[in-house]
Amino acid sequence: MPTPELMTAVTIFDRLLAAIGLIREKQKERTQRTDEALYALYAALNETKEYVSFLDAGKERDRKREFAIANLWQDASVPLRKVDPELATRCFDKGSYWYEPEAWSDLMINRKKIGLNQVIKSMRELLMK
Repeated sequence: MPTPELMTAVTIFDRLLAAIGLIREKQKERTQRTDEALYALYAALNETKEYVSFLDAGKERDRKREFAIANLWQDASVPLRKVDPELATRCFDKGSYWYEPEAWSDLMINRKKIGLNQVIKSMRELLMK
């Protein structure tokens, strides 16, 4: 028959294993959430860069495409809200920009930190976390 000390040690060991399992599960969940957020951010960023290149080549604005880009940015804000709430807000604002780009001044874009280079920098920081 096991001694009370052995039973206590086994109980503590079982609880320690359970705690380690919970920590690992939370780390896995956090990594998965971060990856989902980054994929959504990549999609918005890549489509935006492609469209900006399209415009830089002298092509005419495409409102349908701008609305699609707006949706990509606002969709990216959803998984980001649990990973980086400040970046999620900026992505939402970036989507608002694409719905009505003419309503945004350069000063507003800089203040909201939604310029492409600003968002890319934040994305890299998130990637390195």
